[in-house]
Amino acid sequence: MGKIRALSYTLCLLASIVLNLFFIENLYVGGKWEQQLSWSQRAAAEAEAVASVSCSGHGRAYLDGSLLDGKPVCECNTCFGGPDCSEFSPECPADADSGDPLFLEPFWVQHAASSAVLVAGWHRMSYSFTDRSFISQELKKQILKVHAIAKNAVTDGKYIIYGAGSTQLLSAAVYALSMENSSSPVNLVASIPYYPVGSNSRSKSHVNCVLQ
Repeated sequence: MGKIRALSYTLCLLASIVLNLFFIENLYVGGKWEQQLSWSQRAAAEAEAVASVSCSGHGRAYLDGSLLDGKPVCECNTCFGGPDCSEFSPECPADADSGDPLFLEPFWVQHAASSAVLVAGWHRMSYSFTDRSFISQELKKQILKVHAIAKNAVTDGKYIIYGAGSTQLLSAAVYALSMENSSSPVNLVASIPYYPVGSNSRSKSHVNCVLQ
């Protein structure tokens, strides 16, 4: 019994030594000791600091926003102004038809940890993926999963096109379905709701694809 216990202690000690050597090897980078996640920790700290800037609940400060004396300043929502966005303009007209998703902000603030994404400057610098496509297979899988849960679209045997707003999506669809050698520009008109793009975005009950 004593020999078995001694053997168990020896195995545990050896396992501990191996694990420690592994961690030591991964912490010794470029000829010096450093924390393996130092750059991501610094980036997260900067993001947290900017997110904590008080804008009276009517605006936000951003890492890529304006600076004053080297510090990020508040960018105020419509109808608000001042250094901390606390000054309300009572004569400011309300626009309920802008399509601006800002009203969703409180939800994402409440889910900050689960929705936060840290992206390095060198993240996916190529335009295409290893399979020579321009859409991530993981993104494609998640899109199909959402439709399967919502049961709002038949996806079997279908292709996925994506873009920002209906104009880009319609343009992508026309490009994908057009003849390979076609060089004719196409004007697209979508039914409401849509994002206006010049004089071609008029309200129609259907989509018009006009070849010029």
